[in-house]
Amino acid sequence: MIVMICGPMSDSPIPSRGRLLWHGLVATAAASLLCGCDPILSVDGAFFPAWLLCMIASGFLLGGIRWIVSRLGWESFVRPRVLVYFCVYLNCTLGLWLLIFRT
Repeated sequence: MIVMICGPMSDSPIPSRGRLLWHGLVATAAASLLCGCDPILSVDGAFFPAWLLCMIASGFLLGGIRWIVSRLGWESFVRPRVLVYFCVYLNCTLGLWLLIFRT
């Protein structure tokens, strides 16, 4: 006996447009409600959110990582480059956030 928990499955692996819209709205609502929970840092009298400083520092980290990868000759193994380097950048950003702020 097969029990369907999530409802009928469609033949298409691509989610419907309505489902994508719903997930986008939920993610936007969650982000807007949680955006006030981040720490704010004072840099020369101007207040910056901590995530912005982590993103800037991650850009420099990514530049260093890319330089090391290209110097070692591993650049040809990185496919697709845009996606891989974006994921490295995102990991650097979140890693710095967890390392420095632990929130």
